[in-house]
Amino acid sequence: MSKYQISMEISGPFAMWSRPDTGATPTSYPIPTWSAVKGIFESVAFFADGKAWIRPTYVEICKPKGQQSRGVNFQKYTNNYRGPLREKSKSNFQFSSLILSEVCYRLHGVVENGSGEHLKHGNNPSHALQAIFERRLKKGQCQKTPSLGWNEFTPDYWGPVRNDEQTASIETEVDTSISMDLVSILDQVFDKAISGKYQPKFLTGEKAILKKGVFFYD
Repeated sequence: MSKYQISMEISGPFAMWSRPDTGATPTSYPIPTWSAVKGIFESVAFFADGKAWIRPTYVEICKPKGQQSRGVNFQKYTNNYRGPLREKSKSNFQFSSLILSEVCYRLHGVVENGSGEHLKHGNNPSHALQAIFERRLKKGQCQKTPSLGWNEFTPDYWGPVRNDEQTASIETEVDTSISMDLVSILDQVFDKAISGKYQPKFLTGEKAILKKGVFFYD
């Protein structure tokens, strides 16, 4: 078991984890992809030189403690397209998507040594990144504001896991009533975690099953 484990919680009114196979009418996965979780972690803290990086390990779908299951709620959402395919002579056009509402996740990961070199005493970037991440998380500091997929979906909470009534105004717990076969889910977008090339990879079969509110990326 790695010494350099980190965890955080994030929630908000809306989220969008786009399925690439849904094309011009984007539909969300019920959970964030591996790459999306890595991006959320890096919005809090990361090393630009890649000497250490945070590898997502698993995600938990949560609900307020003691309340009934929220389930996975989808809703229609209309947005303006401002991408590179927009014709400059025409005004922005709208498109519909299927997003999630009222989401709450616990995200877990481990800090990996990205240098490929043996770590010497007094020079441990993995430990340093873990300490920076936990300190920023506790203080509410970040590199940039985390988002729930699309940038306009800002969270109503991000920070330490809310599982202690003495430190949190709202306690949460894993929603064990949620189990789904996702069939296929996007894993990593690039072939390497650091300075990789575009080469998407998908999880299928037994690896694409969400069990009792928990999904493992490994």
